[in-house]
Amino acid sequence: MLLTFYKHNLAGSWSAGAGFYIGLSLMMTGCSGGDPTATDPELIFEDGFETSYDRVTLLDEGGTMVRGFSAWLKLSSELTDLRLRRSSDYEFVDCERPAEWFHQVSGDGALLVNRGALTCQRFTEKRFDFDNGRWLVSDNSRGIIYYRVWKLNH
Repeated sequence: MLLTFYKHNLAGSWSAGAGFYIGLSLMMTGCSGGDPTATDPELIFEDGFETSYDRVTLLDEGGTMVRGFSAWLKLSSELTDLRLRRSSDYEFVDCERPAEWFHQVSGDGALLVNRGALTCQRFTEKRFDFDNGRWLVSDNSRGIIYYRVWKLNH
C-alpha cells in the first residue's frame, strides 16, 4: 500500500513538473514577441505627434528601455508640416549634436553632409530631475524627419 502511494505521488509530481516545464518553454519560445526591451515605434510617434501615424512612412527606428528609456524614429512624410505635441515647448537649437547622434544610430551619412538643410529643435521637461528630452531633426531637402525621446536615469 505504501509503495502504491509513492508511485502515485511521484507520477503526479513528475507529470505536473513536466507540464510546467513544457508550458514555460512554449511561452518563452513561441510567444515572446521578440526583444522585451525594444520600443514600439507607433507608440513613440503617437506620444510625440498629433498627426496620425498612417500619414507617415517609418523608414527606420530603434531604442531600448534598459537603464531608462531612449527611442528614435526616421520618418518620411508627404506632409510639409507634422504637428508636434507641445510644439510651443520646443526650442530651435544648433544641429551639430543631434545630427551626429542620429548619424551614429542610423548610419545616414547625409546628416553630416547636408547640415545646411537641417532644422533642429529640442524639448526638455524641466520638472524632471534626470536627463530627458526630445529632438526633432528635419531634413527638408529630402523630406526626412528624425525624432528622438529619452528619459535616462544615471
